[in-house]
Amino acid sequence: MTTTVVLDIGNAWLKAVVFKTAIGAAHLRGVLAKDINGLTDDAIGREIAVFLGSLKVKRPQNLIICFSRNSVTLRNLRIPSVNASEIDDMIKLHVGRQVPYAKEEIVSGYSLIGRDTMGYSKVVLAIVHRENIRKIFRILENAELYSDRIELSSEGVLSWLLRAVKPGETKPEDAFLILDIDISSTDFIVASSSMILFSRVIASGAEQLKDPEKWPRFLGEMKQTMVISQGEEVMQKPVRVYVAGAVGQMKGLISQIETEFNLPASVIPPLEGILADKDAVKSPPEALEQASFCSLFGLGLDLTRRKINFVLPEAQIRRALRERLRDMVLLGSGAMYFILVVCGIYMEKLHNRQAYLELLNNRYKTIAVQAEGLDEEVERIKKIKSKLDTDSIVLNYLLELSKLLPPEIVVINLSFQKDDRLTIKGQAREMSDIFKFITTLENSPYFKDVQTRYTTRKKVKGKDSNEFELICPVEGAQVKTLPKRGTGASGGPKNQKAAKSEET
Repeated sequence: MTTTVVLDIGNAWLKAVVFKTAIGAAHLRGVLAKDINGLTDDAIGREIAVFLGSLKVKRPQNLIICFSRNSVTLRNLRIPSVNASEIDDMIKLHVGRQVPYAKEEIVSGYSLIGRDTMGYSKVVLAIVHRENIRKIFRILENAELYSDRIELSSEGVLSWLLRAVKPGETKPEDAFLILDIDISSTDFIVASSSMILFSRVIASGAEQLKDPEKWPRFLGEMKQTMVISQGEEVMQKPVRVYVAGAVGQMKGLISQIETEFNLPASVIPPLEGILADKDAVKSPPEALEQASFCSLFGLGLDLTRRKINFVLPEAQIRRALRERLRDMVLLGSGAMYFILVVCGIYMEKLHNRQAYLELLNNRYKTIAVQAEGLDEEVERIKKIKSKLDTDSIVLNYLLELSKLLPPEIVVINLSFQKDDRLTIKGQAREMSDIFKFITTLENSPYFKDVQTRYTTRKKVKGKDSNEFELICPVEGAQVKTLPKRGTGASGGPKNQKAAKSEET
């Protein structure tokens, strides 16, 4: 449901209407007419807040300010151009000449109404004093409201009338006259079915027209205004008169208008073409008979038609800041949403890993109970395996040494330290025999890195003898690299048989 609020903050009266739109239909929820003579801006703001609070409206989606025709200077101009940018520049030059105010003190808006026979653009120029708009913004701030739509009341009257009359009653090529009678003034409007052509305020309203003696003066001002409108070369004479607003008991006046202007005249009730709720608030109850709400109804119901709008530069900056803030909020919201999604994914993965870890811990506890005592069994197996490992026992070395020992070498002493080294002490007649023996040992898979600790030449029983001591490390893994068949250390079949036995 969308809420639309239209405010008319004049010098003497405050008027407000509230529409609520649901399923494409706008329903009138309340109207307010309040005499604000002598009230401060704060007091007027409180009046607005109280009225909206009674209708449970806090932040309306659409807030429109209806700027009273009484406070606007309207001029019909002819601009020698049809280019939109050129028209805009020329109006900026003209606007300062139309009112006795400095250019910085006024705000303007305009509407194109066609072209004349010379090809000039015809423009309706609206000018307001900047302070009047600032006053409205101060009042809105007191009511905690904001709006960047400040539109001319005459435009709202036309929008309301086009909804109120029967379809096809107004032809596009015809002009018609609208008399919008308010409390103390009347808006004299010449319009077509698409735009305002001319407007002028007559200083006689419902309060003055209650007295029939003042009707002649009113009719005289109407005639004068009609002459002025024709002098502006707006267009041909209107074909019909519509009377709206606080008409009350003015049938006699309507008859005189028809007689004086020789035009058919009709009165349009204020709520014609408007859906009003049965419980719609009227403050005071006779508000619709006391003041004209046509302009407010039209602006509130017609949100799409382009109208004359008055915007302060400060308001434009504020609007830009609000849009920037909105974009930042949207960007921040998107970023927060992205972060939440990423955190959600991370937490989900973390939860899955935690659940998997708990599953592994539970399985580990189950297996730990079943595997209890396996460590002791493994240690026992290792000890048994070490006892069964025959690769590095002394018998293998003795057997290999007996195979490799040549007749020229006599072994005197053999010292074996398991997992450490083997020491061989012996004698040989010639030194070359010792070196041949070392080479033979090196070719064996059991003896690697054989080193000569010492060699000594002695005479035993009158014969020369060479004593020696050899050492080599003991590494049981060396037996796994036994030579291939037919390539034993000594090259003989006996060694081949020994290597085959060691492989087995």
